[in-house]
Amino acid sequence: MTLSKHLKLFWVAFSISFVGALPIGTLNTNVANFALNGNFAGAAWFGLAAILVEVVIVRIALVVVDQLVRLKKFFKILSIAFCVAILALAYKALEAAFHMRSFQDVLPFVGMNPFYSGLLLSLLNPLHLPFWMGWTAVLKSRGVLNSETRAYNNFIIAIGTGTLLSFIIYGVAGNYLMNVLKAQHNLINWILGLTLLLTGLVQAYKLIAAQILINKNQMKKSAQILLVLLVTASIAFVACTPKFKPKLNSQQGINFKTLSLADAQALAKAENKPLFVFAHASWCPTCKQMEQEVLIKKELGDAYNLNVVNVAIDIDSPDGKKLQAVYPIRATPTLFFFKADSKLVRKLEGFNKAEVLLAEEGELKK
Repeated sequence: MTLSKHLKLFWVAFSISFVGALPIGTLNTNVANFALNGNFAGAAWFGLAAILVEVVIVRIALVVVDQLVRLKKFFKILSIAFCVAILALAYKALEAAFHMRSFQDVLPFVGMNPFYSGLLLSLLNPLHLPFWMGWTAVLKSRGVLNSETRAYNNFIIAIGTGTLLSFIIYGVAGNYLMNVLKAQHNLINWILGLTLLLTGLVQAYKLIAAQILINKNQMKKSAQILLVLLVTASIAFVACTPKFKPKLNSQQGINFKTLSLADAQALAKAENKPLFVFAHASWCPTCKQMEQEVLIKKELGDAYNLNVVNVAIDIDSPDGKKLQAVYPIRATPTLFFFKADSKLVRKLEGFNKAEVLLAEEGELKK
């Protein structure tokens, strides 16, 4: 195996591992949690344990696939199973995007020794073995990975390095990164789902093409038709995505006025009241979660409707663009709290509980 092939193998394996470890999950969330609490040693031990388990599982996958390669029928079954698994994951991601499901932090075994909790959580990950068995089978079938010991070592090192880099990113930029990813989680679900769908369809197409032995011209034409169908399906999914609009006339929660930012600031000044701006987006699941779980609460309605001018602004609207030009928005929702004289006193990003909003309303009175 030449040096260029080893470099290609390293880059491919590194990319698969790195991208696969980026979406928010239990492992990278725990790494970020340790780092945010100043326990960098804990983050390092946890990450080391998780990577150790992953590379051991990869080595098992390599052995299993080597055995299956000798039996072409089983190898074909494995490729089909990988294709089905990818399409199933695509369905789950697109379903989550369609229903705008909110992100929830899951941090089990927090009190356990970081190294042991990393081992346990990584071992409990049900996707490790099928994920790497599938990719190993695909890379072997394409000639990117062969059965040389040096190639296997290169493959395993690349995978560990890719996962390590993703953990470092979560550890260093955990707070900012997690806030942004939580706020844009629905968009990430769409991107991940469509990417998985494309991967699964391409793999399915290759399996079918290998069976019916169609010629290159037919393959090219079929691929074009497949691309058109995929784009059409993507547009249909996006068009059907539920749009979020806050309840502007809640019976017991906060009632938002339909005013521009300039008119709201003028009204707040005229009534000598502070101003609360709820900057949201129609595609934002966290905004929807706040509307359903927080903004409808009676204690907030009692405090804000009487003492504060409340405005909800869609950041994609013309007025939302003006708001972003003056006060940059990096996550949705973003909550702005102004004094009556339009002086910004607080800016909160992402999901916030009712207790936080009540505390901010109390501060605005001072």
